[in-house]
Amino acid sequence: GHYGSMRSLGSVGRIDSLARKSGGRNKTIVRLRGDRKLNLKPGDDEERIVTINVGGRVYMTCIRTLLKLPGTLLYEMAQEGGELYTDSAVFIDRDNRCFDYILQYYRSGELDMPPAATFSEKLWTDELKFWKIDDPAMKLPTASEVDALQRELGKPATNGLRRKLWLLWEDPQSSTMAKFLLGLSVFLSVGAVCTFVLETQPSIRTLEVGYHFLGLSAVQIQDALAMFEMVVIVFFSIELVTRFIATSKKLTFLRTPLNWMDALTVLPFYLNYMLDPSNNNNNGTVVDILRLARLSRILGLALKLGKYSTGVRVLGRTMKTCISELGVLGVLLIMAVIIISSAIYYCESTYDIYYNGGDEAPSKFESISRSMYFSMISVTTIGYGDLTPRTSCGEFVACLAGLSGIFVLGLPISIIGVKFEERYSEMTNQLKVQRERERLLGLQKKLQALKGMSVVVTKILGRRPSDPRNLTIADREMIQQKAVSVFHEVDLDNSGEIDIQELGAAMKKLGMDLDSDVLAVMMQVIDTDGSNSIDATEFTEFVFNFSTGEIWDQSENIVIGQRTEFTQ
Repeated sequence: GHYGSMRSLGSVGRIDSLARKSGGRNKTIVRLRGDRKLNLKPGDDEERIVTINVGGRVYMTCIRTLLKLPGTLLYEMAQEGGELYTDSAVFIDRDNRCFDYILQYYRSGELDMPPAATFSEKLWTDELKFWKIDDPAMKLPTASEVDALQRELGKPATNGLRRKLWLLWEDPQSSTMAKFLLGLSVFLSVGAVCTFVLETQPSIRTLEVGYHFLGLSAVQIQDALAMFEMVVIVFFSIELVTRFIATSKKLTFLRTPLNWMDALTVLPFYLNYMLDPSNNNNNGTVVDILRLARLSRILGLALKLGKYSTGVRVLGRTMKTCISELGVLGVLLIMAVIIISSAIYYCESTYDIYYNGGDEAPSKFESISRSMYFSMISVTTIGYGDLTPRTSCGEFVACLAGLSGIFVLGLPISIIGVKFEERYSEMTNQLKVQRERERLLGLQKKLQALKGMSVVVTKILGRRPSDPRNLTIADREMIQQKAVSVFHEVDLDNSGEIDIQELGAAMKKLGMDLDSDVLAVMMQVIDTDGSNSIDATEFTEFVFNFSTGEIWDQSENIVIGQRTEFTQ
């Protein structure tokens, strides 16, 4: 295809004096009379060059380019009888910045999303919807793709107990029990952290006599906390061991950092049990090890709790993709700390040289290593104020430390922030796809539950037919009369068409109260011309199909088709 810069409308074609709207299309689309001189091969329709004016910017491409993506708006226009096929030119009042990427999609077959700084996600989504292009970020993977991905993560290839256990602990969407275990794991993680905090309260730790809380003494509270901690450890131990047994890739399991966090949650407890200080005569080394073990346990619990947070997972992915930026940040920070600490040490050392034994205390900048503490908190713009320079030279260096922090940290952190937004956007899209997958699975279950019901045909005929798929001529005439009657009852504006809300009202009159998701699928089945409304003929045919049960097969096929679209 060919791409043209901004040109006058006169060189492309003139708008019809009546500004004819294309049949049934949005008012933002206006048909133009194309310039036939641009047609390279008048006899070859697919090689004809057509002109698309989007928001004042003119684009030129071949018919064959637009026929690459069936089902899209430009594909419909480029087909025989469409606006571009007939007139060779069209004006569309939409954002031409988005259209740059959309036309490139027709040419290359790959749809790139514009930079987030230029377009909002809502604007891009609205444009894709207008052009009838499916958002690749929202395409649902097939069941085989999901299975292949799960196998890479360690799901056993064959059905059996190990596979059921793997799905139970690794895929919360696989069953209600899996969701319950996920919720229980989050609850126990939060409870374990709270328990660890409460254990350090002086009244509970020292078993203060006379202390009561909610009617419980310090001893009773400590026993309750110990019991809860035991429950937590048993649950997480079972989880860790079961997941290790169930996975088919045990080496990968052992190399995964998230599994180290899970181990860090339970192993310190067993270490604490084996090295009970009461059995080791309060050996100082043992006590230090136990303190480290308890610190490791709270660290493991905090990390495990973070595993369930979307923000924490995004931060982890961001850090993984920002290794080079973090390296630059570290080098710059070390350089700044060394230079500032050395400079302020020598500046403040002059204070001690001229110190004459008065009431003033000597400088606290006694060495470069001691000055590094001041340098670090100054460069990072924290500044506790516990160390302060006393010389003019030292104060000048302290000012430089604060200013250097802006330059040292500003640029790398801004880059990391941009990558965090990118990763967060990816994670958000994944969550949207997951929720859409759950919605479609639920919708499919609803359709399967409704399948075989004969409420409508029974209400119309006053009896349940022996075989709804083989109705008599009299039965069909009665169904047709009832369908037409109900259609006119709900068509309050007498437009000859009803929308999805009126369809819901019509189904209630026929004895079926359907929710919005099911109605939306039904509308896709009935609305064959894509006008978002149905006429009396379409409604009558729909009632026939509903009565015979054929509608359920068609609806379920639509849902299955949506579920099995490939991620591009």
